[in-house]
Amino acid sequence: MSASSVIKDMARTVLYRSGLLGVWHRRRNRNALTALMFHRVLPAGSDALAQSEREFAFSVEGFARTLDFVARHYQIVSFAQIKAAIDGQGKLPKCPLLITFDDGWRDTVQYAMPELKKRGLPALLFLATEVVELDQPRWWQDAAVAALANAQTAPKLLQALGMPADAATQPGYSQRVAAQLAGMPEAQRRQVIQQADPTVLQAIAERQMVNADDLRRWTGNGFDLGGHGHSHSPIPFASDPRAEVFDCRNHLRALGQEDLSLSYPHGVKNDASRELLKEAGFEVVFDSNPCLTSVAKLPRLRFDVPRIHLPENAWTTRNGRIDPARLAMYLFPRAVI
Repeated sequence: MSASSVIKDMARTVLYRSGLLGVWHRRRNRNALTALMFHRVLPAGSDALAQSEREFAFSVEGFARTLDFVARHYQIVSFAQIKAAIDGQGKLPKCPLLITFDDGWRDTVQYAMPELKKRGLPALLFLATEVVELDQPRWWQDAAVAALANAQTAPKLLQALGMPADAATQPGYSQRVAAQLAGMPEAQRRQVIQQADPTVLQAIAERQMVNADDLRRWTGNGFDLGGHGHSHSPIPFASDPRAEVFDCRNHLRALGQEDLSLSYPHGVKNDASRELLKEAGFEVVFDSNPCLTSVAKLPRLRFDVPRIHLPENAWTTRNGRIDPARLAMYLFPRAVI
């Protein structure tokens, strides 16, 4: 670490431990909603964590320390409170924060839920509704990400999909890969992925994604459920955007959900996707714009509520552990829209 980095780190720590950073946050963000986006929570040292896409995975200890931090500095709110505020039927507390999870990873129920319950904190899971019906242990999306991250197998996957060799240099190529695979029947998806890498699907032996029993545990413990598309295809790139939205809606209804929420798969959206979501009856939709939301502007942003992806990496850790001072500097100064 350079001398300037050491000095910055010391300054962060002094500002946080003195309480000045917290005072500034309580004044600046008192009327701003912070929505956090998590994906996976797994035990440190586990094979599952080692094999995960680390940018989107937390250790259980890191997640617990993060929950302690947000409980100290924010008022944690539920989706019902957000919707009531948007509908003009309630007010949010000062410095509100919403905890959300994407995709429908089984570890959200196995490892994240106990930590939330221990602290009495609400949370919202955005489910790619198709995953409940899939039987194979490894989710095709996770296998495709692993294949694309491998310099040897990525060109083979692109070739199997009929995409040009330079597709990986084009903006949004990974979303287009996901959309193309998502539009296939499950058997065909797996065949295409195996054609690129014969071992990647078998690298995970235990089921990754939630099943119906897991969802009953989640909702039965009072946690909220929303949609993340049906197949996890980016809606604007989907082979059938209407089916992607309405299949998700229908599955959520079948799971007993009345107030419908969604987060855009891959964070990708356009005007047409917003209109489809409105037509399908979704009431609040979140994107991946890493900003805070002015509570006063929530009604206007009900189809574009920002969320901040929170990683467990150099931005938020010190000496390998979640560091409150770094978390504060990662979250508190975010732009408010």
